[in-house]
Amino acid sequence: TINAKIAAVSHLLKWLGHTVPDWIQRPSRSRSLPKTLGRRELQRLRQAARDSEDPLALPISTLFLDTGLRVSELCGLDLDDIDTEDLSALVIGGKGEKDRTVLFTQSTVEVIEAWEPIRASRLSMSYDEDQRALFLSSRGRRINPRSVQKMMDRLADSADIPRSRLSPHTLRHTFATGLLERGADLVTIQRLLGHASIATTRIYLE
Repeated sequence: TINAKIAAVSHLLKWLGHTVPDWIQRPSRSRSLPKTLGRRELQRLRQAARDSEDPLALPISTLFLDTGLRVSELCGLDLDDIDTEDLSALVIGGKGEKDRTVLFTQSTVEVIEAWEPIRASRLSMSYDEDQRALFLSSRGRRINPRSVQKMMDRLADSADIPRSRLSPHTLRHTFATGLLERGADLVTIQRLLGHASIATTRIYLE
């Protein structure tokens, strides 16, 4: 609350042609470490996704774990953004309206290729604006973050993971932590996650 008020005053003073005095200090905000899934939880999640009757469960959970995408970015993916030969996807207009490339593993490509016939069967029900979407719901609509979280809740129940511990953001953090454990440097992780500032990425070292 204090930081918000100081920010408001700062913008007002700047608009009036003044600056905030140096003696005004913003209180530091404590940042909690990102939640990640343990190895056994990951194994149970992957098995639950493979066993799920929802054909979207496996490709979506795999993409989160293999690319570190934000849920809004995953929902916004179009088929044209995917390059299975180059093992990558172009994320257009990510957070801060910045485009970036995310990298695939072979398992990412395999689940996308397995999904494509199901996607094709849903195209006949989709509206024109949804025709390019990579992931379509059973009604032929582009998936949205709310439906993705509902899917996460069902997977959590099947994998015996508390719902509070499983979300797209949890899988994004799990991806980043896995990169760090395998020796990736912070700049690389920053680029793959699409962080505007490396200070945001540095939380994984705390």
